Amino acid sequence: MAHHLQHISDLAALLFTHGVEDVVVSPGSRNAPLIRAFYDTFSENCHSLVDERSAAYFALGQSLKTGKPSVLISTSGTAVLNYAPAVAEAFYQQVPLLIVTADRPAEWIGQQDNQAMQQENVYRNYIKASYSLPLESAHTEDIWMAHRTINEAFHKTLSVNPGPVHINVPLREPLYEELPEASKNLQIIQKEVAGKSVSTSGAFHTHWEKANSIMIVCGQLPPNDELNKELKRVAADPRVVVAAEPVSNLHESATIPNPEVTLNSKIKYTAEAIPELVIYFGGQVVSKKIKLFLRGLNNTKFWYITPEDKLIDTFQNLSGHLKTDPISALRALNVTTGKKSNAFKAFWVKEKSNALALTKKYTEEIAFSDLKVFKQLSELLPGKAIVFAGNSSIVRYLLYFDQNERKYYSNRGVSGIDGCISTAAGLASKTTKTVYAVVGDLAFIYDSNGLWNRQLPKNLKIILVNNEGGGIFHLLKGPSEHEAFLPFVNAHHPVNIEKLSEAFGVNYQCSSTEDELITCIESLKNSDQTEILEIKTPNNGEPQITRDFFKFLNKNYGTKVDNP
Repeated sequence: MAHHLQHISDLAALLFTHGVEDVVVSPGSRNAPLIRAFYDTFSENCHSLVDERSAAYFALGQSLKTGKPSVLISTSGTAVLNYAPAVAEAFYQQVPLLIVTADRPAEWIGQQDNQAMQQENVYRNYIKASYSLPLESAHTEDIWMAHRTINEAFHKTLSVNPGPVHINVPLREPLYEELPEASKNLQIIQKEVAGKSVSTSGAFHTHWEKANSIMIVCGQLPPNDELNKELKRVAADPRVVVAAEPVSNLHESATIPNPEVTLNSKIKYTAEAIPELVIYFGGQVVSKKIKLFLRGLNNTKFWYITPEDKLIDTFQNLSGHLKTDPISALRALNVTTGKKSNAFKAFWVKEKSNALALTKKYTEEIAFSDLKVFKQLSELLPGKAIVFAGNSSIVRYLLYFDQNERKYYSNRGVSGIDGCISTAAGLASKTTKTVYAVVGDLAFIYDSNGLWNRQLPKNLKIILVNNEGGGIFHLLKGPSEHEAFLPFVNAHHPVNIEKLSEAFGVNYQCSSTEDELITCIESLKNSDQTEILEIKTPNNGEPQITRDFFKFLNKNYGTKVDNP
């Protein structure tokens, strides 16, 4: 367990490592831990000025000359407000400043306690960004959050147009105890601002050239032919493995298109499976297994590519942020081709092949169930179809099978079940091609008013997998064991989908067997009207069949299986 003030020591150490030179401190009690940490780190470069207004202008003058952010440290209360004139001046003059304000714990704000006032975002009209550190370092994730926040705050002061950034630091008594040493593994996140022209002499390019094993992880993205082309070129490098789920729309280039079945979260991978460099771009990754795998790596360099300023550290290992778009980043990379794949790439190619073979072997003879339905859909839907994937179990089941060249959309920004039908309808309204919306029964019912649309596109085909409630919760150990599971988590419903479809005047068909599903999908393909296909799976989708599937994969991990 971390020391509860570890993040305070690390705040000073991280800013020193990033090249901050000057610290201006005004005395106080609540900021005592901050004063100690910064004085231990910066020593004679700490300046003491009692008047906070004067102190802030002094720091402004330093930053005007150096071009680097000086750090201001205040106690809580009105001391914070006295920085405001200089903060406003820095904002409009575009001068970098880091304002670090000590604060009372949140539970004492507004309770008539000494020097307690609302400090979060207190300079909101005159700063580039405002951040708050955790109250204590009670968990390793508190340290991770603090490191990410501090790195982002530092880079934000200097990015695009420089300016002031605020870090609010709540602190609980006692305030004068010994501080821990700075963390041995400080998370120093480098930043390269590249625009459309990526330097071949920067740290990102250096890591690329030196690495013998590289994994490129693609999050959710809209279809992009140019990006697909560049990724295919880079994927030909014998050092490179690409992990890209269907929602990335880059799965055609993927070495690992189905990480949920290819990776095994219970296996400790040998050295040949570990990348020296991970490059990540795009939005959310669905697979929990690849997140766990990447979060468990200790000596791997991680670079995140985005044109935005915000640091995204999904895998809790971020080393660098390349501020550019993925196409520009990939285009600048030198690719070695013609050589035999190294042990790293060979390992993951073999794992993908075995996973596909094991999946095929297991799903060939299973009973009609949710898992069987998605195997059939992967085979029956057109190979270049446009698919809108519903959330919860739907988008996960789609990861288990080959998805050909289909284009995938899904509301994975926040991953709610609300709005799936409406979003799919909007998507269908902007294309002449058929859009297949694959959703669960709760998501369909929740957004059934999406059918209340006088211009409901005729090219929208809704495939509704009805497993009588929230099917994903039958797969999770905790919810399914609690007595309140059925009414409050699974949420079984009494809705008759056929009658609901009739109420909105939408064509309806239903299947509850493999043969019926084949017939219904063919009818769906040939229809020139909006259609709803309800697929009824028995016994809540037969969740035990899915659970046994992963037991089968785990049991046969590493076993050579004939390719499908």
